[in-house]
Amino acid sequence: MRLTITLRGTDGAVTFPLHYQQYLQGLIYHSLSDEAFAHFLHDRGFRKEKRSFKLFTFSRLFGDHRIEHRTKTITFIDSFQWHIGTVLPELTQQLGEYLLLQPYVKIGDQHVIIERVETEKRTIEQREIEIDMLSPMTVYSTYETVDGKKKTQFFDPSDEVFSHLMERNFHNKYEAYYGVPPSDRLLIEPVDVRKSDRVVTLFKGFYITAWKGRYKLISSPENLTFLYRVGIGGRNSQGFGMFRVVSIK
Repeated sequence: MRLTITLRGTDGAVTFPLHYQQYLQGLIYHSLSDEAFAHFLHDRGFRKEKRSFKLFTFSRLFGDHRIEHRTKTITFIDSFQWHIGTVLPELTQQLGEYLLLQPYVKIGDQHVIIERVETEKRTIEQREIEIDMLSPMTVYSTYETVDGKKKTQFFDPSDEVFSHLMERNFHNKYEAYYGVPPSDRLLIEPVDVRKSDRVVTLFKGFYITAWKGRYKLISSPENLTFLYRVGIGGRNSQGFGMFRVVSIK
């Protein structure tokens, strides 16, 4: 299930920090009325060994805007849109009800008005699709250096291990939710990815390297539908890996 929310500032234009993803994530958690579910999703999630998956994702904000690099802010001139995807019906229901019942919500320290909330329940029926990123995808590996420090290495789509790590991430998410591994492989292939598609985001003091661009996904329709709802790659619940389908084959 996906939600598309149309918002605007209380005085028309509204300004956020350029790295606003953590505020969007906070709004999602704040919207959950079931305390037990909110606690489970925030603190535990669905687990595969030591890995935890929240199984939701969200997009960047889309609308007419201007960026002020000196102050590192982004100002949306008028209405703007936000997309949220999840495989969890409880999340869709509670978030949708919260947004529909509030006269306004807060993103960071800014009040915004909810103009419209739309729902979409799409099932992908093909084995091959082309996608564009609504929020950049990231894939990485964390390891310990000889002096005992943890280091994270991010990979770009031209790296040989990129597709392998993407597939492994998908397998872990799928098994964490369904309890069994997927029966079909996931193949991902860059179609149109440029240097300008590289995005570095600051999230709660940590820099994350991710990629926009266009990609081909090949797998079973069930697997592609699952990824359409939860996102591809890592850190989905921090606003990474949401995509739209641009071509079906």
